[in-house]
Amino acid sequence: MRSFFSKLFGGAASKKRPTKAARAPRRPEEILQAHESAIEETGGGGLVWLARDSYYWSERTEHVLARLKSEWAHEPDAAQWPDMAGLLTQLSAPTVQLIRQLPSAARDAMALCEQENVPRGQLVDRLSNDPSLVQGLLRQANSASTGAGLAPILRVDAAIDRIGVAGTRAVVVAASIDGLLSKPGGAYDTLLATAWQRMVTTGPMARALAPAFGADGEEAFAIALLHDVGLLIIFDMISTLRTANRRAVALPEGWLELLVRELHEPLGAVAAHRWGLGIDAADAIGTHHRRASHGERHPLAETLFVAEYLAGAVSRGEPLDLFGLWDLGELTGDPTHVRGIIDRQLTKV
Repeated sequence: MRSFFSKLFGGAASKKRPTKAARAPRRPEEILQAHESAIEETGGGGLVWLARDSYYWSERTEHVLARLKSEWAHEPDAAQWPDMAGLLTQLSAPTVQLIRQLPSAARDAMALCEQENVPRGQLVDRLSNDPSLVQGLLRQANSASTGAGLAPILRVDAAIDRIGVAGTRAVVVAASIDGLLSKPGGAYDTLLATAWQRMVTTGPMARALAPAFGADGEEAFAIALLHDVGLLIIFDMISTLRTANRRAVALPEGWLELLVRELHEPLGAVAAHRWGLGIDAADAIGTHHRRASHGERHPLAETLFVAEYLAGAVSRGEPLDLFGLWDLGELTGDPTHVRGIIDRQLTKV
C-alpha cells in the first residue's frame, strides 16, 4: 500500500493528465448566469464564494433539462427510445415530486445534530430508537475508510465519537435517502452501488484534504458522503419509470452518462436545500466538478473535487497528476499542502 501511494503522489508527475470530458452537442458556453445572489464572506480566512439559493439551482436544473429535451427531440432515432423521453419528463416534475422529503424521524435527528452543545446522551437516545440509523452509523464507523486499523465499534455513542457530529448528521441523511429512494433494477443497481461506495470512500479523503483549502474537515467529510446525491435521484426516476411501465427501462447508449454529467450537480444542490443541509453544502454539491468555476474560490467544492479524483485514482490503481488537477479544476488551494497531507498519511499506512 505504501509503494502504491508513493507511486500515486510521489516522484515525477504522470504524463497522463486529467482531461475535461467532452461537452454535449449544442451545449451553450455558459449555463444560466442569472439569479446569482451576492458574494458572501466566510467566517474563516476571508475565503469568498458565490452563495446560490434554492431558486438559482432550480432554475439551472430547468435550464439544463430544457436543453437536453431539445437535443433529444432532434435525435433521428428518438422514436425508437420512448423511455428516454419518459425519463426526461420524470426529471422535469416539480421539485416537491422529484425530490422526496426526508421522513420526520430523520428531520428530528438532524435538528438535534444541529444544536450547539446538545447533550450526547440525548442524541444517542434519539438515534438508538431507529434501527436503520444505528445500522448506518455503525457501518460508517467500522468501514474500511473510517475504521481501518481500529477496534470494531458496537455502540452508538462510540460511533458518534469516531465520525463526529457533522458526520453523524450526514449518515442520518444518507441512511434516510437509502431507504427513501427506489432501486432502478437490473444493471442500474450495480451503478447505484458503485455511486454509494464512491461517496463513502470520498468522505475520509475530503476530511484529510480540507485544511489545504481552508475548509472544515468534519464538514467536508459530511458533504462528501452526500456529494453525488443528484445521481441517486436520477436513478430514483428510472425506478419510477420502470414501475409505471412494468418493465425494465431501456436507454440509448451514452445518454444516461450525459444526464448524470449535466444534471447530478444542480439536482444534488436542490436536494441539499430541500433537506435543510445549508447553503454551503448545496453550493459545494452543485459545483464540485468545477466545470464552470472560472477560478471561483469555494473551499468545500475544491476539497470535494480533489477528494473525488483521489478516490477514483485509488480505486483504479492509477497514478494522478496532482498539479495537472489544479489546472483542470482552476483550484485556489495549495497543491504543495495537499502533497504534504498525503505524505503524512503515508506514514500511517
